[in-house]
Order: sequence, then structure tokens, then C-alpha cells
Amino acid sequence: MAAAAAAPASVAPSSPKAAGDNRKTVVSVDASELEKHVLAVDDSSVDRAVIARILRGSRYKVTAVESATRALELLALGLLPDVSMIITDYWMPGMTGYELLKRVKESAALRGIPVVIMSSENVSTRITRCLEEGAEGFLLKPVRPADVSRLCSRIR
Repeated sequence: MAAAAAAPASVAPSSPKAAGDNRKTVVSVDASELEKHVLAVDDSSVDRAVIARILRGSRYKVTAVESATRALELLALGLLPDVSMIITDYWMPGMTGYELLKRVKESAALRGIPVVIMSSENVSTRITRCLEEGAEGFLLKPVRPADVSRLCSRIR
């Protein structure tokens, strides 16, 4: 019976898996290749879908929500503990993306999360104000796949 449990002499650790071999292959993965989690915030369902599709196409995990208030609720409740970046529309009803940015940067628990603001309006004073408040970047809508590559360096 002991002979049946022993591996045949011809099966070495570096050889291909033999039939019935249940050992798992360990693959080295660079930490930079792991999926990053982005919280996308936009009141427009179309814009949410577009940014989510672009980010997922670039191998990001995406949680998309319809308001800044909902984003803060999820973050405060700890339901999104692994968020690497927040990308938010600037102008939304209730709480703007600018207000979301300020709340994130004022929170000891959240301030390390990079925030990128998006807007369809190219208003230089708005862009400057967001960057001065701590935004990592400002994107003009419609966001394109090429814009995502610029975001990569901002994701922790």
C-alpha cells in the first residue's frame, strides 16, 4: 500500500503534471499587475456605464454609483475597503464631485485615496480649484481609453 502512495520515480517536481497529481502550480505575479479597484461616481447612467466599461477594459475592478452621497456612505460603512482611486463627475445634484473631493481629503481614513474629477465643461477656474483642493487630476468628458493610461500613475 505504501508503494501506491509514493510518486513514480519518473515524475520530478519540474516535469509536467502527471495524471492524478493534485499539486498546484505557483505563478509569480508582479504586484503592479493585480486588479485595482476604482469607485466611479456619476449621476448620468450613460456616463457611469462609459467610464466603467473603459476602466474594466483596462483591467480595473469598478464599483459605479449614482451620487457622491452614496459613495461616501459605502466608504464610511467600510463596504469598499480596497478602493485605489475615486473618479467622480464634478457637477451632480445633492453633493458635487468637488464636495466629495473635499470630504475625502478632510477624512483621516480616506485622504490617501486619489480623487480624479471629470467634467464636460472646460472651466479653468474649476480645474484649478479642484487641483488646489487635492484632486490628482481633471479629465474632460467624454473620457476616452487613452485617458485611462494617464490615470495609472495615480492609482495606489
